Amino acid sequence: MMNRGKAAKLGLVTLFSTLALGTFVVQNNIEVNAAPLGTELQYYLNDPTPAPSKFLNIWNSNGYDLQPDPVYNIQVNDATKTIYTDAARSVWSVIGGVFDAPHYRWYKSDDGKTWTEVPEWQNGHRKNMPINATEEGTTWYQLDTQYWNYLTGWLTKTHIYSNVTQVNALTESIDADSVNVSTDSDYIYNISDELMNVTYAHATVNPTNATGTIKWSTDNPDLITIDKNTGKITANSKGSVGKASVIATYTGSTESNVKTVVGRSQVTVGGGLNNQTAKVGGTATFKLQGNTDDFYGYWDDNNISVEWYSKQATQKDSKEKLLGSTTNLYYTTNPVSKENDADQYRAKIIMRKGTKKTTLTTNWATLSVK
Repeated sequence: MMNRGKAAKLGLVTLFSTLALGTFVVQNNIEVNAAPLGTELQYYLNDPTPAPSKFLNIWNSNGYDLQPDPVYNIQVNDATKTIYTDAARSVWSVIGGVFDAPHYRWYKSDDGKTWTEVPEWQNGHRKNMPINATEEGTTWYQLDTQYWNYLTGWLTKTHIYSNVTQVNALTESIDADSVNVSTDSDYIYNISDELMNVTYAHATVNPTNATGTIKWSTDNPDLITIDKNTGKITANSKGSVGKASVIATYTGSTESNVKTVVGRSQVTVGGGLNNQTAKVGGTATFKLQGNTDDFYGYWDDNNISVEWYSKQATQKDSKEKLLGSTTNLYYTTNPVSKENDADQYRAKIIMRKGTKKTTLTTNWATLSVK
């Protein structure tokens, strides 16, 4: 017969085991009350942080590289979906707060009016939020990504607020008929700096209320890698150049008759400049590739400059020559001769903000003269 001491210990072990198991179940099966389908969101918790300003994928302001989708459609009592996000700080914030780390706080509204913080035991302190549903309805979520460290704490906390996402729980599965794929940038640099060699792919399904899931892949894994869940594309850092397909595969949520639909797009990987060809007596123009949309109209002459360099092929062990510093994103040669065949050109982009500075140097591009 078991004595009272052993029985008490066994009871405590059983109790704690039950509590631990219960916590695990709750953590992995998030059940939330929901507003009726068709309810409109009336109040934001926080205004979303504006989209980051970028130049050649160098971040000038904080923001999200990967926002939550505007709407997620899930089937009641189906497999869990995940809201994926990726926030980052500007290059200037990184330099000024090198010891700061990201912390995550999710908030939800189940009536479109009031918001509450999702507790840690319900995955509220995670970067990516797993969601499922046991009843039909609509719920809204927003993420506050905070950067701080335990030395300065609240004194220098940076808040980056995501867009609000709407989660619709449907009683029936709905399949997609087509998938359209886009990328934030169609050109990424093959250098080992995450600020320049990363972009994201996005899938838009038709109809938009399809309840299936998207997985990502590529046909050229030597040139790029792509996260199968988030669509994060990373270029190789070995100097390899070329084009790669970005493939989105939609899989339906109906187990009895799984439907798959595929969509594609393409990205180019390079070092920033393309080789050029010119005729004798003509000129050639070397132009910076990549995301340059935020250059004009935002940067002033004191914030950014481009230094252009050349090396002559006819001179053995030729040293690079500074051709000039400008704010132009291109360089046009003087009229060329056969002696200029195989000359090389590159650019160094210098960005400044106060006393802080960052630089990006392109590949050497070759001039062919015919």
